[in-house]
Amino acid sequence: MKQRDIRAAILVALFALGLTAADKARGQSSEELLLFSRQNFGIASARSAGMGGAFTSLGADAATMSLNPAGIAMYGKGEISISPGLRITGNRADYSGSGGSVSKRLGNTRAHVGSFSMVYAGSNFAVGFGMNRLADFNGRSRAVGYGEQFSIGDMFVEQLYGVPTAGIGSPDRDIYRAFYNYPPAYWGAIMGYQAGLFDPVEGSDPQTYTMQNMLQNGSLLYPQEDRRTAGAIDEYVLSGGYNLKEILYVGASIGIQDIRYNRYDTYSEATSAGNVGLHSLFYDQNLRMNGAGVNLKVGATVRPLPWLRIGVAYHSPTWIRMKEEYDGAMTVYYTHPIEGYTYGYSDTPILQNEYSMRTPSRLLAGISATIGTVGIVSVDYERVWYPNMKYTSAGFGDINEGTETTPGIREAYRPANIVRAGIEFHPVQSLFLRAGCGYSASPYRGSDFKRYGEYRQWSGGIGYRNRWVNLDLAYVYGSARQMPYKPFDYTAEDGYRVASDGTVSLRERNHNLILSVVFRF
Repeated sequence: MKQRDIRAAILVALFALGLTAADKARGQSSEELLLFSRQNFGIASARSAGMGGAFTSLGADAATMSLNPAGIAMYGKGEISISPGLRITGNRADYSGSGGSVSKRLGNTRAHVGSFSMVYAGSNFAVGFGMNRLADFNGRSRAVGYGEQFSIGDMFVEQLYGVPTAGIGSPDRDIYRAFYNYPPAYWGAIMGYQAGLFDPVEGSDPQTYTMQNMLQNGSLLYPQEDRRTAGAIDEYVLSGGYNLKEILYVGASIGIQDIRYNRYDTYSEATSAGNVGLHSLFYDQNLRMNGAGVNLKVGATVRPLPWLRIGVAYHSPTWIRMKEEYDGAMTVYYTHPIEGYTYGYSDTPILQNEYSMRTPSRLLAGISATIGTVGIVSVDYERVWYPNMKYTSAGFGDINEGTETTPGIREAYRPANIVRAGIEFHPVQSLFLRAGCGYSASPYRGSDFKRYGEYRQWSGGIGYRNRWVNLDLAYVYGSARQMPYKPFDYTAEDGYRVASDGTVSLRERNHNLILSVVFRF
């Protein structure tokens, strides 16, 4: 196969993993695993955030327990800290289809706690417990299409080709029986049938379905995709470090991750004026995921010269046990009553599942220099091995290894490099000014996709410090372009029956305000 064909196949597969109506009832995909594997060490505490998260060679900050645990050995005193924050997202979704491209912006604001820590420091050692936020999933987006020719009902019609009507109805005494008869990939189509979105063709063999009674030739559709996400990855850390003559610092952390991710999608269609049958439809899909993971971090920092620090850290994979729930509902409105009803409705039972996964390991290195009494300059490098992500439960071979038409994890993803840099300026006593930036390369394999999944971050901050209290404030701005997806896309195994919608491209911009209050004792 030519390289161009390989890239095209991967792109189609990644579209499908994002949000196809056929696959979304099954929450697990390599994209969900990637979501839980990407972490941002620059949004936890205000001091580290203000310096772009470049703290691998620095220490005495709550973020170091999740970054390089050797930094805990740099505490001279015990302390208690808390870092409340405010996150503002502004997502722009572009809907590109046969009717043209339409863009919509939608914002979301959430308060949170970025970190807290408690540290006890001895003469040459320190131990601590804390929490750091490593990822924030809260956001909203809306994509609007114009004058499309395919309905999601066209995909459902093709999916149900050969499926008899007897098994997909909703008898009064057992309204969910059809959903137990067929795998979740068919649930959207079953709801469409039960809600009257399309009709069976009488006497057909094999059984076929049609939308001709609902959509007339020449009718255009105006689709809309609304998405709301919520949740975060919070890591609870128990850390300890040892200081050898203020030249060598070593440390280790055990991390317990609390993972929460909820995704609520509503795909809707409205028909053009004059259409008879279908007026509009609303297809809701809800995915709720939560789990816990454990990992180990070890690190060391050496101070060969009083003004120079060099740090390295290794983060083991995080082994995660995940639980998820999925349910859906569909409402179809008619232009004229059908059997006395102006709309049809169907919903699914709650699908529950449990499985295990493994995120990639990562290696970090950093160097920092103290410029007299004026300030600090720090640079970090991080390497993340995304091809080593894996579902460790049985039954996930099609995702881990891939199929004839879908690439596996190693084919779809590549190791990624992350660079962070920061500076802290100390103009007068007790006052600190900070600035930083960061760049995370795309995890997707293939040069055609490197603009997707990239993350850029800029930050600034100010701090006040006296003998007993630190007050730090940071602002962090981040931007990313997500991998595009299709609200629905279906091609039958024989390659002849096809239904496809436009493509949604999402650009994320987020603003984080973080305030850290530190009490030393």
